[in-house]
Amino acid sequence: MLSRRSQLVFGIADLVTAVVIVLGVFVGLPSRWAPVDVAAGALVLLDLASGVGLLASRSWAARVARWASGITLALGAWLVTVLAVTAGWLSGVYGPVGLGGAVILALVAALVLPYLVVLPVIRLVWLREGTR
Repeated sequence: MLSRRSQLVFGIADLVTAVVIVLGVFVGLPSRWAPVDVAAGALVLLDLASGVGLLASRSWAARVARWASGITLALGAWLVTVLAVTAGWLSGVYGPVGLGGAVILALVAALVLPYLVVLPVIRLVWLREGTR
């Protein structure tokens, strides 16, 4: 069984992640693109469900948190990889001119990494340990 303290910590972390995704995608991006909006919307819904379930100590919360972590980790790893490859391509093909775009993409990857890669990994380890 999961401890109440860890449920509280990860429930709040899930809600914060949902808010960060909403701000980053739906407020921060200047234009809409369906694949990004759908993926971000799905992550927000998963994180909200997981966060509310964990804070309310629901029986289904651990399963939803596990699903949310796996999907978030997969999408986050894919996004960081795409950003890194694109930054390298911009820098290599356009040289000093592309370096500005490469730096921006590297900064975005650095901002995405804690929420979409590190936190899901920690949460998956926590869920594995809590269910033993």
